[in-house]
Amino acid sequence: MPETDDALLIALAQRGSLDAVAELFERYWPVAWQAAFAVTGNATRADDAAQDAIQRAFAALDRFELGRPFAPWLRRIAANRAIDELRRDRRLTEVSEDVPPLATIGADGTETGAGIVAAVAALPTEKRLVVVLRFWLDYTLEEIADSLEIPFGTVASRLSRALDDLRAQLEAADVA
Repeated sequence: MPETDDALLIALAQRGSLDAVAELFERYWPVAWQAAFAVTGNATRADDAAQDAIQRAFAALDRFELGRPFAPWLRRIAANRAIDELRRDRRLTEVSEDVPPLATIGADGTETGAGIVAAVAALPTEKRLVVVLRFWLDYTLEEIADSLEIPFGTVASRLSRALDDLRAQLEAADVA
């Protein structure tokens, strides 16, 4: 299928076009996977969460508003599925050593410095989650609190501590 805009692809997919669904999948699988990996820090968990997010998003395409951008909607679904994946696992995770290049692309599509990505990846899961959700996936503090099912004050506190930790790491590595 030649380069087609997202609204047309979504409209075609809503009408049952398998070619449009395949094109949307090809375009947006990296978006879903990146969001899931940023939250989980683990490639296997990211695969599971992104796959679930894609399935849920495509199952809900009939309710998707064509005027909205697709990527942020899918990114949010993937992040929420990744949070659910971590909850299901009920243990703190260590970041995978095989971080692919996708992990250096921010929510807005701009490249993030590898030193910053490594510093965020080295944070404990609780701190990494709030940083990723806030700065890479553009959640508000209220949305983070709702997604993680923790008080707003806890989110603010974790974010503040995480930023302090990041600042110290980056200054020590002279990356900032």
